[in-house]
Amino acid sequence: MSTATEVATRTDPFVRYGFVLGGVLLGYVLFDRAFAYLHLPGVPLFVGELLLLLGAAAALRSTGVFVRSVAAEPVLALLVAFVLWGAVRTLPGVPTYGLDAVRDAALWYYALFALLACAAVAVNPGLPHLLAAQLARWSPLILVWLAASVILGPWADRVPRVPFSDVSMLSHKPGSAATAAMLVLAVLWLVPGQEPRKGRVPLSFLALTVIALVATQNRGSLLGIVLAGTVALAFLADRVRVVSWMSAAVGITLTLMLLLSIKVPFPGVQGRDYSAQQFVANVVSLTGRETGGNLGGTVDGRKELWSRVLAKQVSEHRVLSGAGFGPNLAAEVGVFDDGEDSLRNPHNTHISVVARMGAFGMLLWVGLWGAWYWRMIGAARRLRHTARHADAQLGGVCLAVATTVLVASVFDPQLEGPQVAILLWTIVGMGLAVTGRRA
Repeated sequence: MSTATEVATRTDPFVRYGFVLGGVLLGYVLFDRAFAYLHLPGVPLFVGELLLLLGAAAALRSTGVFVRSVAAEPVLALLVAFVLWGAVRTLPGVPTYGLDAVRDAALWYYALFALLACAAVAVNPGLPHLLAAQLARWSPLILVWLAASVILGPWADRVPRVPFSDVSMLSHKPGSAATAAMLVLAVLWLVPGQEPRKGRVPLSFLALTVIALVATQNRGSLLGIVLAGTVALAFLADRVRVVSWMSAAVGITLTLMLLLSIKVPFPGVQGRDYSAQQFVANVVSLTGRETGGNLGGTVDGRKELWSRVLAKQVSEHRVLSGAGFGPNLAAEVGVFDDGEDSLRNPHNTHISVVARMGAFGMLLWVGLWGAWYWRMIGAARRLRHTARHADAQLGGVCLAVATTVLVASVFDPQLEGPQVAILLWTIVGMGLAVTGRRA
């Protein structure tokens, strides 16, 4: 017989929020930018912001649960401080820059999803396991679609667009695809019972194919995946066998592709081939050695942009507080400025934090991630040999995906758009909640 408390829990608004959250995350994983808006005639509605409003409504209706869940995690105090400082640096720019200031402020206000996720898990502790199971069921479709969207990216302007918009159905950024593939891999191998052992091998090969395709176009994601894979291996009991199998599969595949000169018969969006030769060139470039093509040019351009943005903060005495939200940082220094206002930030999320929020904001940023990793690693180690082994493994998934995103964000502003940022911040909150102490 259900108690009044259990009935209240099942009808809590955060239960409904968790259900909607799962659908939204799946939409971002599958369709990336094409899912970011509800394109009604003349009224583009941002899906992420609508989800944030739904979460805020849940917090208002279930304030006690929200406050208790946030207060139970000291790490979230640093996140709240980061958000508050972001708001302080945003408000002065709103009268001058209007919606541009609000758009740039996504850098900090998407962090609120961590608080909402923590509350959602407090109400429904099984939510992370349910979402992992759903992801495993959808993984064949996800991986096939990701591979197709990466390969067909150069043809995006020739396929149907989202109704009432100029957004192609294939507008999938390679970095987002790599993050999604890493998420699927981590869930398949780390979370117990998500996929029969015989099914993991072909799905893993497909996920590695997506990652390899992305790696020919995006070196930042490749580096992020390598480091994330290292983190994930720490949670695998049979890591030696898995590494041996994957290394052999990758080695044999690359060798055959190199010997047979196999490649997709058209280049990627940056003119780089989808080929083993391009993959090897990108790997070599990560060591600092010079390579042909446009690899060196993009690195030099980004370094120039980063150095000019930081130098401008020093020359204008804005090191402590930053430039705030609203100014177009890229256009101000004249790098990657094509006159269409297409790039507003330094193409590096971490430098964006320094440039817009100053040294104080960067201190909060580093402190937040340092505290989160310390808390997550400690909790996962504590839980691995207890009855909550599955919770520890979910913590491993969170650590692996967060590592992928944070490393890739050095080269791509992934946390300034909803497609990856909402996933990351949700993982931050869920990771804390699922590995937290329970009564």
